[in-house]
Amino acid sequence: ISDVVCDGCSPILSTHTGIRTIDVGVAQLSMHSIREMCGVSDVEKSVALFKAFYNDFTTVDGFVKTD
Repeated sequence: ISDVVCDGCSPILSTHTGIRTIDVGVAQLSMHSIREMCGVSDVEKSVALFKAFYNDFTTVDGFVKTD
């Protein structure tokens, strides 16, 4: 078990910008442990997801609900 605490910088920073944000990243096995890892295909799939999101942003944006 890791003794390093998740810092949560993304929510803190985005709260004060007024910009809608989504905090996403590559899926990892045992995230925040001392042995976290991910595979090459995980990175490739994440890149494909981000490309699809931005290529269809106008459509996707219509479905995003904000507080």
